[in-house]
Amino acid sequence: MPVPPVDSEIQSLLETSDAGVFPFYDLDSVLAVPELYRPLRERPDTPVDDRVKVRDLFIPGPGGQLRLRVYRPATDGVLPVVLYLHGGAFTYGSPEAEEEHALRYALDAEAVVVSVDYRLAPEHLYPAAADDAYAALTWLAGHAARVGGDPERIAVAGVSAGGNIAASTALRARDLGGPKVIFQVLLYPALDSGMTSASMRESTATPVLNRAATELAWRHYTGGHSLVPYASPVQAADLSGLPPAFVVLAEADPLRDEGRRYAERLSAAGVTTELIQVPGAVHGFDLLFPKARISERNLADQGRALREALHR
Repeated sequence: MPVPPVDSEIQSLLETSDAGVFPFYDLDSVLAVPELYRPLRERPDTPVDDRVKVRDLFIPGPGGQLRLRVYRPATDGVLPVVLYLHGGAFTYGSPEAEEEHALRYALDAEAVVVSVDYRLAPEHLYPAAADDAYAALTWLAGHAARVGGDPERIAVAGVSAGGNIAASTALRARDLGGPKVIFQVLLYPALDSGMTSASMRESTATPVLNRAATELAWRHYTGGHSLVPYASPVQAADLSGLPPAFVVLAEADPLRDEGRRYAERLSAAGVTTELIQVPGAVHGFDLLFPKARISERNLADQGRALREALHR
């Protein structure tokens, strides 16, 4: 089956937009060379929104001091909390790189968004990033008042590699009897280190993310070692008892089918799951091109899902 066509507006933006140091094509060539992917770790200039107060908070983490970037709407009272895990093929990215996303979540969901500056591969192999995320969750559950948050209303949200870490965090909290997570948002998550799906096999030349780049990302994250479900959540034997899920897939994305499989398994295990596959979307469409029509519609859906789950 051929790769689905890319939405015409997104295709035009891919051809005409200035990506800066990020390549819209051939990400694999960047991930193969540390000198090329390290510039993607630089913190970009961030947007300003007077409706949201932004600050950095430092907590004890498994690898030393762990930075949390906190986004709180200018709203009185105790608010629900969204633990946010940024994307970046496990090797790059930062809270600042996805600040526009976090600001929008804070406003649309009326929530405190806490974005984790987790350790990056390949310098820090699995489980470093997952450990940082779980440490942030447990800290929030015990210290939510520090950010004006409600410890009984915590959601996790993750983008791409961050979607992997968000799913891992929900699984670990369930298995360890840890903090209660009431909702999970997984945006085109990387879930299967085996890379066995049809969409993965077909995606040799897809924009933004292709099979070769995905393979490098997994190698950087795991060091090529055999995996356990927390690194590759789709391999988890049992998905029952997990929080309700909102899963977004991009149609022209190698990660599409593993995300669908995970959503279907969640639903079969009795987990309330909403699955949206965005026609013509490429990996990261809502981050790269937030003003595109398909991005605006899906970002509204993301905010709606979080708001309904957190303020029910």
